[in-house]
Amino acid sequence: MSLFLNLLALIVFVFISIWIFTPKFDKYRLLKFPENRDYLYRINRNMYFLIFVVCTAPFFLGQFSLIKYGVYFLALIYLLILGKIRIKIDVIVGTYLLFFLWLIISTSYSESRYDSVMLLIKYSIPLLSLWLGYSAIGGKYDLYYFSKSVAKTSGVYALIAGGVSAVFMPWLYFSPFGAMFLTYAGLADYFTSIFVVFFILYWITRRKIYLWGALWLLLSTILEVVRTGLGGMALVGTFFVFFRYKLKSIPYIIVTGILFVSIVLYVPSVNEKFFGKNAGTVDATDIVQGGALSMDNIQTSGREFLWELVMNKFYEPNPIIGSGLGTTTHFIKDRAQKEHTIALLHSDYVQILCDNGIIGIVLLALFYLCVICKVFIYSWRGVDPWIKVSGIMAVSSMAGVAFSMGFDNVVSHSMTSLINPFIFIGFFLKFIDLAKYDSLS
Repeated sequence: MSLFLNLLALIVFVFISIWIFTPKFDKYRLLKFPENRDYLYRINRNMYFLIFVVCTAPFFLGQFSLIKYGVYFLALIYLLILGKIRIKIDVIVGTYLLFFLWLIISTSYSESRYDSVMLLIKYSIPLLSLWLGYSAIGGKYDLYYFSKSVAKTSGVYALIAGGVSAVFMPWLYFSPFGAMFLTYAGLADYFTSIFVVFFILYWITRRKIYLWGALWLLLSTILEVVRTGLGGMALVGTFFVFFRYKLKSIPYIIVTGILFVSIVLYVPSVNEKFFGKNAGTVDATDIVQGGALSMDNIQTSGREFLWELVMNKFYEPNPIIGSGLGTTTHFIKDRAQKEHTIALLHSDYVQILCDNGIIGIVLLALFYLCVICKVFIYSWRGVDPWIKVSGIMAVSSMAGVAFSMGFDNVVSHSMTSLINPFIFIGFFLKFIDLAKYDSLS
């Protein structure tokens, strides 16, 4: 039953992806203008496709997940060849291209050609998504409709595939229907990447329903006790209020910190997941001073053993260049098959260090730094407000995803989580160019 449902969903996904770019879809692109209900706004095909992809990302499709990746990747390449996706190069894109170039170079000494090629595709999808986001955005109403659509669908996923269904409707969570979706950490990472959308919508509309929507996503992550998701969402909120309110954000950041500590201390399931046998013995002082949150006290479910194993095997012999893209992935999968252990490393940074060495991790850090610096510069200037909105959207999402990459395999699910901050970066770069064009006209 699960196989049939996933296959059916895949066929529908492919059909709609093609249908969006046919003339027959034109009437579905007409939307009500927010400020004038009598005016119809025509959303462009790239944006509609982008909304469709992001809103359907939690459809993991089980056995067909790689086919879904392949369809999206080939669709992006096809649109790029047709000239429907514009290539934008700036300092942010340039630093990611340097990182990607090093990944390509590292395939030359990889022990697994297949895994290195698959990882190259997964690392290229975010870049292609950035260019799709850049090409799709045409103004503030595109951003509004994108954000509103993502907010609505994510609220549904939090109900049927998140913590609410896991705790209160397990018959749905573990049913063949539930097997179609990302659950647990994968869904929490997706929520982390789009969590900022609710704050952006509140900023734009001043409607408190979007703050309740953010709490709804947070509740899902709390109920499933996903520590990576909780930490990522806390960072998203922190970056948003800092870039939005600048020095006035300090009280909001303190409130975010208090909320995070309170969840860790007073939600029994979260406390137990964090501290294991020491659950209930840690107080707020321990957390504030950092002692309780040291790796010696936090339960890592055996991940530190695997991290140490691969670091000794693949990083220590070649700390500068690593052992080649895909080498660690191949080893983990082979080991899991032989010893019946976990097939995921649960840390993209450990994997990058092992595969691509210090050079790889430094180039990725440089990309993060460029995103932060460029958004910081524009958010402190008296520029077009939509540059600020999209920039803060990008940097906040990237902060949350960057945190998740430390404790999860976000790159393996790049189409569900990693693409979103890149899409927002594309929005940011396009609004900068639109403002430049308006100033010249």
